[in-house]
Amino acid sequence: MLRIKLTWQWAMVLLILLGSLYYGSSSAWAYQADDEPLQMNPVGSPLVQAERLDTASETLYQHVLEGNINLVQQDIREVAQIFESSSLQGLTTVEGIHAIAESIVEMKEATVQARIQEEQWLTASAKLRMAADSLSHPRQPVWLQYYKVIREDLNNMNVAVVAKDKQGLKNGYESLRRHYEVIRPAVIIQRKNGEIAIIDSWVSYAGGIISSTSTASMDMSGLISQGEEQFNGLFGKKKDEPALASLDSVNTPWPWVVWSGSFILIILAYAGYRKYRGEQNTFQSVEPKPKF
Repeated sequence: MLRIKLTWQWAMVLLILLGSLYYGSSSAWAYQADDEPLQMNPVGSPLVQAERLDTASETLYQHVLEGNINLVQQDIREVAQIFESSSLQGLTTVEGIHAIAESIVEMKEATVQARIQEEQWLTASAKLRMAADSLSHPRQPVWLQYYKVIREDLNNMNVAVVAKDKQGLKNGYESLRRHYEVIRPAVIIQRKNGEIAIIDSWVSYAGGIISSTSTASMDMSGLISQGEEQFNGLFGKKKDEPALASLDSVNTPWPWVVWSGSFILIILAYAGYRKYRGEQNTFQSVEPKPKF
């Protein structure tokens, strides 16, 4: 059997994924609404099928951690069979279903190369595990717990910018990119295409800037700040919410949209106010401009 040597980063990933056990793995009960009693999901319903896929993916992930290739190969066949025979309509978008299919294919390919690319094998299994969990636990998905990890990566990048440590900045970015890669299939399942496109664009743009030779001459603090705002929105956080905020405060993916809309309204109102003031008599006193 193959044993995987875990770094501290993968130890953190493992702890996060093990936290999914608290949400239940294969229960056939689900809330219909916050104020309604629990109801039994009919056998064969999309949610029940998603829970079966989640359970099989969790078992696969555990066998990857144990380094048992033979059992992993059996698990992959079971996961693929469940996915192919399931109807997941109504639980996610076409893009979300495609993300799960890609995760399964990636897991198959990584298992073939498991003995020479152990880290890629572990990454592929973590992505599949996250994706299956995201499908069966729409309210409390494990990937939301990555908020603290992502913010730590961004904080490390900020520290490197202040210290003018280009290598430290690159290391911080690579850590963030890897963490985002792990949760991306799960995010696609639960978030809108526009939100995914925004994060993908920032990650790609930041990677190009950081790897360039002109990094020192650019406002990297502004770039990282932009990334913080976008990831806050992705995780359903407020713009200036502390990085170590309680995970229980994650309720909706849209506060960043509300904030953006409010900001635009403020700007329009201010423009109207300036126009109104300009039409007044010049001898009227001028009040201080609003501060933003």
